[in-house]
Amino acid sequence: MTAHVLSVVLPTRDRPDLLDRAARSVLDQHGVEIELVVVDDASSPATGEVTSRLAEDHRVRVVANAEPLGPGGSRNRGIAVARGDLLGFCDDDDTWLPGTARAVVDSLDGDPGLGVVTSWHRVVHDGSGQSADYRGPLDYGAPELLWYNFVALPFGVIRRTLFGEDLAVDTTLPSCEDWDLWLRCAQHHPIRTLPRILYAYHQHGAQRVTRGGWGDRVGRQRFLDKHAASMSGACRRYHQLVVAQLDGGRTGALEELASQWHTPGAALLAGSVLAAGAVSSGIGTQRHDPGLAARVTASLLRPVVRAGRNDEVGA
Repeated sequence: MTAHVLSVVLPTRDRPDLLDRAARSVLDQHGVEIELVVVDDASSPATGEVTSRLAEDHRVRVVANAEPLGPGGSRNRGIAVARGDLLGFCDDDDTWLPGTARAVVDSLDGDPGLGVVTSWHRVVHDGSGQSADYRGPLDYGAPELLWYNFVALPFGVIRRTLFGEDLAVDTTLPSCEDWDLWLRCAQHHPIRTLPRILYAYHQHGAQRVTRGGWGDRVGRQRFLDKHAASMSGACRRYHQLVVAQLDGGRTGALEELASQWHTPGAALLAGSVLAAGAVSSGIGTQRHDPGLAARVTASLLRPVVRAGRNDEVGA
């Protein structure tokens, strides 16, 4: 078996208690040589107390930003100094579950051409203690990722040797930056989701590293602008519908859909995917199955993209 060093980049800002929990979940992994790179994004002194304590472990490297760089810039600082041939991520309010590192590394060792490995995850409500497992689709690639973020999280482990020195998060995206990274990786080498719960996504009421509202809309528009040339006409129209919905709710989406009927085939597919995702998301919430919308969306898209029906590319 190949000997690997798995570098895990963990950006943090002013959440010392959560940081300690996240860091310990990575350091407690067994069977893999771990390097934990903690990037302190100009936090208050309380965070420095935790990072100093963590740095007593020789496997931990602490990088301190003099000025806030945000989650993308902090991840890039961590990537730049990470020494491992494998690169993973953990947000400071989330956790790796026992056995995660070994499962991911075994999958990469089993397929030398594999570029990224991710997994299903658990959504944990810290206040109530309730949880639900996110079981997304297993069969997808770059064509499907142009439509939808089937990874859903910033959790994934990348085989760095396949991607060169320019591997970085796009800091111009205020959201969708992790999705953009997985898509760019998948456009060159396969990505695999393991059908195991290996990551815990914690919901706790505090502000997350990612942003909502304005950031969601602008991030989605910039993601569309960046990748539009690779998208089919229907895919572009789908993203335009999502942007309109983020901007103006259901009314905004309907108005955008009405404006698209000069290309009825693409508009029909885009609207169908959006509607199916919305309906299945509601059903998934009722059934405590947060991955249902992703699985339904993948099942709709798979025959379209696999058959090469790009639905008016350039339209």
